[in-house]
Amino acid sequence: MKSQKTCLIGWGIIFLTVLLTALQVEVCADSQEKQWVAFQERIPENSMRYSVALKYSPSEATLYSASQSNIKSAALPEGERTDDYRERINLGAAIDGFQYSVLLRGADELALLNSDGRQIRKVRVLRSKQDVEPEVMKEGYLFLGSQFEISFKLPGQQLDLATNESVPGTFSINIYGHDPYSYQGSFSTVVKGSLTGSAFIEGASLEVSVSYKESIRPNDRNVSLAVKPFDEKVPYDSTSGKITDVLKLRAAKLVVEKIASDSSEIVLAVIHGDLRQTLKEELYLSVSKPVPAFARVDLIRRKLLTLDELCKKAGPKRHIVLIFGELKRKPAAPDYYSRGQITNELTLDEAMVLEILQKDLKYPPVVVFVCRRFLISDLYETWLGQEPEFYVVADYSNPMDVQLLWFPSRDYPPYPTPYSRSSVKAETLREQFVLPENKVSVLLANDKGNLVYIDVDAGQHLAKTLTEINKLISSKK
Repeated sequence: MKSQKTCLIGWGIIFLTVLLTALQVEVCADSQEKQWVAFQERIPENSMRYSVALKYSPSEATLYSASQSNIKSAALPEGERTDDYRERINLGAAIDGFQYSVLLRGADELALLNSDGRQIRKVRVLRSKQDVEPEVMKEGYLFLGSQFEISFKLPGQQLDLATNESVPGTFSINIYGHDPYSYQGSFSTVVKGSLTGSAFIEGASLEVSVSYKESIRPNDRNVSLAVKPFDEKVPYDSTSGKITDVLKLRAAKLVVEKIASDSSEIVLAVIHGDLRQTLKEELYLSVSKPVPAFARVDLIRRKLLTLDELCKKAGPKRHIVLIFGELKRKPAAPDYYSRGQITNELTLDEAMVLEILQKDLKYPPVVVFVCRRFLISDLYETWLGQEPEFYVVADYSNPMDVQLLWFPSRDYPPYPTPYSRSSVKAETLREQFVLPENKVSVLLANDKGNLVYIDVDAGQHLAKTLTEINKLISSKK
């Protein structure tokens, strides 16, 4: 009997040991479970999702950037003046967790032979933390209005990165001013590196890049997406925006559902369409289908233009050509919204486009350029008092969203005017027609408004596409 009790007690101890071990393993696993920052909720469970592993890698790309300007100086209190420094510019807190400031004084001790030294100051850059003695980071002479830099390195964890590598960055400081004791400063920060990842989808690679702007808070990050087909004949498509935006890519609309707290993984959810299919496969328009009715502002004549009016203008013997892209201008302007090279600018100017389309035709087509940028000097110089043989309409349903450009000098590219709006834009004809965002697209419709021909990516062979349209119209005489 006693041996039976001993046996039962022994088995009980073994059972409890196994149970506690299992619980300990489970708790340990839970403690190592990945933590997430969610951006979107209530996405249907059956929505297509793409999980992409992200990795930091050193590069010359900008991972984080922030800047502030017009920081005014203030006189140092008498008790804080040392080494003749009289003014201070508080640059504020930086990404490395330190407070930065710049002390300034004159440079009368410099015996300059070719200058009176009024534009030279001696500066001392300090960094400090609470309850820590300020540390001198740099000290020397500076020409007012010129920039100097301070290099630094951050632990990856400070940027919410899953890396043990130190991440390099640069502080840029510019001091300017005219009065002896009145200065202003600018302070900018750039951290170099790339946070990227990729995943395979049908016939292509989905590439993801995440960056920071002004803040490392998750909601303030930017995300760039690109689909790069393995078939080089198929054009790639890309998009970018804030991490909380709805992003349109190919024939799909996606959102970032969540990102790992250490930025090691990101989950994208498709809320409309299918990312695996190209725009041509999902295109709303196809030959013989009617072009969707639309109304847009004619930017030259400054009045509303509808598809019905274009059809009446064409009559029974003419066609309508819609060209989606930015008008060719020399020199070309940089794209101020995408911060990169314009990829949907026409390779031919309006005169050349008309010449190709109208060649040997008794009834030339009605030509409409659909644009998101407009040069003000075209309106008041190039086309002043004229009635062009074409239309230029706003891609946006709200014409106030068109980016207005002006020439400050003929030797420089056009710049955006203060009237350009960089907020969320209204709906576009590109979206309505399901056309790619960054491509030159050309459509040909008959007088009934039915589609006859379409090229969604005509940018690199625009002349060839227009010649094909000319031949097509000629064959339908």
